[in-house]
Amino acid sequence: MNRKTLTFFLLSTFLLSLNIHCLAEDDVNVMRPKIGLALGGGGARGAAHIGVLRVLERENIPVDYLVGTSAGALIGALYSGGSSPDDIERYALSGSIKKAFKTNISIFRVLCINVNRMFKTCRRKPFYAGLYNDHRIHHFINNTISNTDGTINIKIPLHILAVDLISGKPVVIKSGDVGLAVQASVAIPGLHQPIPIDNQLLVDGGVLRNIPIEEAKKMGSDIVIAVDVDSRNEQYRFKDFKSFETTLTRVINLGLVAQSELLLNKADVVISPDLEGINILDLDRNTLEKAIKAGEAAAIKKLPEIRKKLEDKAKAFQKTV
Repeated sequence: MNRKTLTFFLLSTFLLSLNIHCLAEDDVNVMRPKIGLALGGGGARGAAHIGVLRVLERENIPVDYLVGTSAGALIGALYSGGSSPDDIERYALSGSIKKAFKTNISIFRVLCINVNRMFKTCRRKPFYAGLYNDHRIHHFINNTISNTDGTINIKIPLHILAVDLISGKPVVIKSGDVGLAVQASVAIPGLHQPIPIDNQLLVDGGVLRNIPIEEAKKMGSDIVIAVDVDSRNEQYRFKDFKSFETTLTRVINLGLVAQSELLLNKADVVISPDLEGINILDLDRNTLEKAIKAGEAAAIKKLPEIRKKLEDKAKAFQKTV
């Protein structure tokens, strides 16, 4: 064998082995089922999502797609933007998220609505009903997940659910300003002013689609894990409804529970943390800690089911090859 022949033989062997190696890697990627995480809304109850993410990460269960509504959109945006579960827990327990969300309801703020309307009318700017109209949650999200040069790189594909008041339909936000999308998705009607985006007037996605399971499937998920943080039909007393916040949260919760009954059976795995006694506006440190721990406990209980789904789906893929 002359030198040219030997060189050609060695080069061909190297290229063939490289090609086989690449094909093997592609096969591994194809064979692994893609997991979509559907994070539901629920205000302070959404802190449970942090515990769920921590368990999945610790157990090396990958998240390929993220879809979030309301509180789920907020947690999902932070996680997909590169914040770890520990980081997000720190934002929650330090009060950073509470400060950005700003849910303290006061008579002064109610009385200022007309003043705000008049001020905007004089400046020829649109006014939409709601106690809060600032962009704190918008800026908090973008500042938190921005790189040092100001850019934002989403590590996990993210879709955010909101509802368009104009059309009366759910809206899936797939690109654009992440922080603004989150602000729209958490805009509780009456409490926060609607957010105008692309000729739409957007409010809390939980109004129509609180647990975005179908959206996670449409992204390409082979397995959808839904995290349900809705309040169950807990017992209330007459005196509880002297509070504006209790009345508001009760009305919202009733609508969310009714939705959940129709949506949850479409998920492959449902994680439902025990959040009894936690209302959507309970943003104090102790309550949030309780919600996070409840999310961890519920996710741990579901690990055998998640692994079984992954195993079954992987076997099904192998049969089709």
